[in-house]
Amino acid sequence: MNWPDKKRYTLMENVLNGINSKHISLPESETKRNTKILEKLTSTILDHMKQKDVLFGAMFEKNFYGGSYYDNLKVGNPNEFDLDFVMNVPLVVEPKLSCSVHPGFVKVQISAFKKLETRAEKPKYEKLPTLLDQGNYLCINKVLVWIERVLILALKELPQDETGHYVEVVVGEDETIKVYAKMSKGPPAFTMKMFGKDRNGDIQLDIDLVPCFQFTDDKWPDPSQGYRKNPSQTKKKFLIVPKKPKVEGRENDAKLERYWRLSFQEQERELISGSHLKVLKPTIRLLKKLRDRQLHKIASYYIKTLFLWALETEPPVLWAQPLSYVFMMMLKIYAAKMKDGVIPYYWNRKHNLIDSLKEPTRNDIANALRNIIDEVEWQLGEPHLNPFIIGKYLLSAVDYEQLPSSVIVSKKLAKSKVNASSDSPDSSRTKIKLTAEEAEQVKLCSEQYDKARNELRELSAQPAEDGFQIALLQRLAKMDEKMEDMKGEIEDLRNENIKLADRCDALTDKTILLESMLNNLGS
Repeated sequence: MNWPDKKRYTLMENVLNGINSKHISLPESETKRNTKILEKLTSTILDHMKQKDVLFGAMFEKNFYGGSYYDNLKVGNPNEFDLDFVMNVPLVVEPKLSCSVHPGFVKVQISAFKKLETRAEKPKYEKLPTLLDQGNYLCINKVLVWIERVLILALKELPQDETGHYVEVVVGEDETIKVYAKMSKGPPAFTMKMFGKDRNGDIQLDIDLVPCFQFTDDKWPDPSQGYRKNPSQTKKKFLIVPKKPKVEGRENDAKLERYWRLSFQEQERELISGSHLKVLKPTIRLLKKLRDRQLHKIASYYIKTLFLWALETEPPVLWAQPLSYVFMMMLKIYAAKMKDGVIPYYWNRKHNLIDSLKEPTRNDIANALRNIIDEVEWQLGEPHLNPFIIGKYLLSAVDYEQLPSSVIVSKKLAKSKVNASSDSPDSSRTKIKLTAEEAEQVKLCSEQYDKARNELRELSAQPAEDGFQIALLQRLAKMDEKMEDMKGEIEDLRNENIKLADRCDALTDKTILLESMLNNLGS
């Protein structure tokens, strides 16, 4: 199969791998510590919630660790987590799930409460009707009010000192710390804000706790309504989360409280995982990093959805290509979708995920992405061969400037290593290292030279005495002479650097090969 531009894009393969490992991947030590804190707090809170509320204890089944952190798509510090409280509506009350006029949202109606009368578990579910509206539909607001009350009761059961309620967490062989917890509300989640200190400094973590209801495959949304059939042979259950649709002019409509958003997190996690998709997740992380750096207001789920569709529409062999090639292909797809103004919901294409984005915003993002693509492709071509240009759009100015010295590139590119802080067409020239004194001399000489040239240009258009013109020309000649001397010194430095690079070529190539092998093993 012919892959256009593949060879050109692979010039930045090591650069993208380096950015992924050094500027995106999560620090292992913090990740392990934060995971211990998360598991300790949530298990303690859940135990108290089950004890404080009989209905919650009866309906709760499990935690589901969702979101980008557990999908290995997280960009940034490992200090934000998503945790779903997965609950079941008892089957005996015959919950009926129905599709709505809002794609991606469903209603759940419960009316067979009489069947509980003869059941031993009746006392456990006596409060279930309080979670329904007048039409016996599961009501988002009532569920959230209930969960909030149970969470507050559970928090009060934690030990307390002058700072607040806390749990003790063993984070090392000989280190136990206090982690304090406070709750804030923001539908569909309750955010548990945690803070404390360990030997390395302050700790601040946020856990979004989302109450969800789980349903089995027999309740799967009707394909005749546009919904995709379950693609998984092992993940037979799906969730609904308390997030109502946004309908202009109906923000305060109580009936919208009965619409729950569908969530197929387990199926999606399965779709994007596997050894045959080793570059998929690194590519998602890079696009999210670009989004964050460019301040584009696009949800992570929208970017993830682009890849869910690509798994279906693109040839499977795409995911066996180099990271650099897949990144550029998906960047182009991202730009095209923003230009078209449509990212279809993977589970029901009738729903456009970016429909609420205003057209000027979509166009601004599409144009910005197109400009990035054009700039990268231009800089990767002859004569520039600039593999570092992509860092301009992914990294801070400081990290971008340091990029050439932190990533090993090929033998050919080693001789044309660019100064990442330069955006000029000539930025692909060999990077020459000067002492501070030499750099200051070059700067001073260049400034004086430019000043003299400008003076001559301005005065040449005006009448002047011959003597003055001659003096100015003599001054300019001296400046030209100094510039030539400086150019000679720079050329000598360039030759020395090239000789050094030639002696290191063999070692560089071997190192590149080793790094590539390590990256493949890490994937």
